[in-house]
Amino acid sequence: MKGILGFISFTLILGGVQGIVHEAFGTWIPLMGFMRHVYVDGYEIYISIALIVLGVAVGTAAGKVPQE
Repeated sequence: MKGILGFISFTLILGGVQGIVHEAFGTWIPLMGFMRHVYVDGYEIYISIALIVLGVAVGTAAGKVPQE
């Protein structure tokens, strides 16, 4: 469970960073291109920040899950 939550956390944080990179430089990170379907026109920065915050929250929850 800890590994799955860590992977989800990494994906969310990277997706949020990708959105900010896209807004700043106008390009998508090729590996995470599927995340572009998450963004709504006009709200890219807000969604990027929300993804980063959610990723940090999931990462914190992953850290608190007991090791099996």
